[in-house]
Amino acid sequence: MHRSIPLFIIGAVVSAALVNSSDAAALHERVSGTNCSYGNGTPSGTLISIGNAIFNQSTTGAESVSCPVTDDDRFRKHDITTLNIHGYNGGISVSGGSAEVEASTCVTFFGSTGGSCSTSVNTTGNGNYTLSPPLTFWTSAHAADFGYIRVKLPPKGSNPSSVRGYYTSN
Repeated sequence: MHRSIPLFIIGAVVSAALVNSSDAAALHERVSGTNCSYGNGTPSGTLISIGNAIFNQSTTGAESVSCPVTDDDRFRKHDITTLNIHGYNGGISVSGGSAEVEASTCVTFFGSTGGSCSTSVNTTGNGNYTLSPPLTFWTSAHAADFGYIRVKLPPKGSNPSSVRGYYTSN
């Protein structure tokens, strides 16, 4: 009976180590669109955040919002392999402007003024959307730069366009 106790303890330690190592391998984060704020555009629209998303309520102008990206010693932006931005496109075209939601990944440079954004991706029509822009500047070459997501919301049609949230994983 005394021999089974040490074996049980060794088994418990090995099991705990295996469980903890698999948890550390896969990280993900879900972030509410209410964490996004006005940024990187002409303030022609009317942003309003109502508990569940950030919306462009303007019927005359598009609005750009910036959404923060986690970049800490546990989950670095250059380790992100998946980004999905979720929301609703209720946009209309005003004065020849786009009626589509547009998203890109960006960085603000650490050591100098300025930054860079990836090529943008767009919705194709009204309704719920999921956008996955390229992660061009979220590489180890830009490890010191500050990452964010830029989303341009078109003017409101029958419903306002929104960012409900976004998901990242490695």
